Amino acid sequence: MAGVLMTLLGAGSGGQQVSLPVSYYAWGDKYSAGEQYGADGGYFTSLGGGNFAPPTWQGRAIRAIAHDYDFYAATSRTLIGIDGYNATPAPQRLRINGTQFTLGTGSVSWLTNVTGITFSPSPTNNINWTSHGLAVGDPVQFYCTGGMPTGITAFTIYFVQSVVSSSAFKIAATPGGAAISFTGSGSGTRYGYKNPITSYQAYGALSGNPFASMLPRAATITIASPATVTATGHGLTNGKRVQFTTSGALPTGILANTTYFVINAATDTFNLSATQGGAAIATSGGQSGSHVVREVVSVTVS
Repeated sequence: MAGVLMTLLGAGSGGQQVSLPVSYYAWGDKYSAGEQYGADGGYFTSLGGGNFAPPTWQGRAIRAIAHDYDFYAATSRTLIGIDGYNATPAPQRLRINGTQFTLGTGSVSWLTNVTGITFSPSPTNNINWTSHGLAVGDPVQFYCTGGMPTGITAFTIYFVQSVVSSSAFKIAATPGGAAISFTGSGSGTRYGYKNPITSYQAYGALSGNPFASMLPRAATITIASPATVTATGHGLTNGKRVQFTTSGALPTGILANTTYFVINAATDTFNLSATQGGAAIATSGGQSGSHVVREVVSVTVS
């Protein structure tokens, strides 16, 4: 894991701010021929999984935010992956730590689609899809070449409301919503789209490595007042935001996956505050396992 992306969803002041756990970070040469022909590069990717509940933008769940950069060419590539195939609206802009990217036309980066599904209309209201492998809450979409069942709209994102069997399920308009009632069985070739994700891409020039301190850092925390965090070469400065994860238990006074502010930063150490420029946090009790500190980065989707 490399950091936490703080995402402001939607445009204007009505957005919702949430944290996205970053799940991967890698460094490496793009080519093995050596520095003359190669390019130092790295990337981070934010992916939902496990107990992570992805936020939504315009009713579409954000499944991934990715960024990679090529120092040799001084260019970067930014991607955002959102639920849905051929769905609207589409995001137009992505801002990362003050740098704004204009997003291009979306392209499907992941989906499983099948033909031969059938619709069992009211009062049954089942979608029949052999060995669908879906769970409650999973996003799905449908398309019929000859016409849709009444009550189901082509390419609209629906969610599995209940799993009737390994080959049948009901759908809802929203996660956890009521099962949709529909009439008719559709006509033509019937397509089902499972867990569809569309990616929107942008390119932009980079100067240096703006993500250096996002590297996950092994951290130790003293039981003291104030508590001191040691993370060798962390690269963080006062006012930066961080979160912690652990394989065991953090000391009392610090919670996992909770945002804190860096104060009294030195090369390898820093203290923590619950608020910007606030008082240093004290710790008590015991702790166990290995701790990791991650930076929080600002991202705006609009």
